[in-house]
Amino acid sequence: MKLKYPALIAFLVSALLFGAFVLIPASWLQPNWSHKKLLTQQVANTDNVIKGSSIQHAMLKDKNFYPVYGSSELRKDDPFQPLILLKGKQPDLFYVGTGGQTDLLQTLALGAQYDQLKGKKMTIIISPQWFTRNGILENNYLGRASKVQINQYFDNPNIPNHLKQRLAQRLLHFKTNKKDAFLKKVAKTGKVEGHYLNPFYANHLEKIEILKSYISLSPETDKLTKLVDKSKLNTKSYEQLDKEAEIYGKKHSSSNPYRIKDSYWKLIKKNKRPIDRQYEFRLNSPEFKDLALLVDTMNAANADVQYVVLPVNGKWYDSIHVSKERRQKVDEKIVKTITSRGGKVYDMTDQDYRPYVMSDSVHIGWRGLVELTKQIEKHIQS
Repeated sequence: MKLKYPALIAFLVSALLFGAFVLIPASWLQPNWSHKKLLTQQVANTDNVIKGSSIQHAMLKDKNFYPVYGSSELRKDDPFQPLILLKGKQPDLFYVGTGGQTDLLQTLALGAQYDQLKGKKMTIIISPQWFTRNGILENNYLGRASKVQINQYFDNPNIPNHLKQRLAQRLLHFKTNKKDAFLKKVAKTGKVEGHYLNPFYANHLEKIEILKSYISLSPETDKLTKLVDKSKLNTKSYEQLDKEAEIYGKKHSSSNPYRIKDSYWKLIKKNKRPIDRQYEFRLNSPEFKDLALLVDTMNAANADVQYVVLPVNGKWYDSIHVSKERRQKVDEKIVKTITSRGGKVYDMTDQDYRPYVMSDSVHIGWRGLVELTKQIEKHIQS
């Protein structure tokens, strides 16, 4: 039997399916994330992991994952990465972070998962070079902040209103938020009435994110992913690993007096423009308030957080006239900001001049990563 009006029928079916997709709650589409499937994302660090909620939500619920939140150091293809050295041991590490993932962005990502954080052990890495004159810039905020995560922070009734007020006040510093009526009201009154995002629109964004998460996101050509896949169970002591890292670092940084890896030094020499980082290591940086909000959010959630404050390459910073004294004052204020709020800190900033702790001017590597791994394992076992 031949159907009449096939084009009309196809249109009606499509309209019904689209209508159903629009109306169903995002939670109905949530995939069943097994531990094995989540392992495929543990070094992906794509927007769907960092700015999303679906994968982080499932990972934080899984007792067999230990999250490490950080920045660009989590993308380095270094053979001494904690995720490599601790591969095969339980719990599995899970990296969340990429370049520019500063304290405010960590607050949004983790605050969106507030109800999953109670008692959850994790490490959050703090980089002193984030503490710049202006803090996170508008372009970085626009490119990395997630509206879904912001909405989830404000919508969660369990997050204290005084934290929401501080977040609203901070978000109003960005031009894109200046006229936001919801943020203005929360910032002024400390009361949350209504929503940051229209619930219908928020549900739509969450569904789009969940659909994207069905796709395998780990890039096949990613060097760190390949290193992790090839690595085997490590049975060496940390003393042995430290010695190997020292030898490896020496071998790969012989071209310059700063112990910067040769490939990076080659790029520095190729770029002949003067290097100016005078905007970094500022005691009045807005980043300190962002850090305070992050620590207070994690404390309110009763998370078991270890904050690791990284060093920088001391010889390099000396050469570009950002003095040890200036850096030290900022380092001390970072540590005090955390400890004065009851946070646990592992401070590595006294290692600015220790050979082969840093693999370039600002990124921890080699011996530094071995020590970071040791401290992560100690926290896991505590």
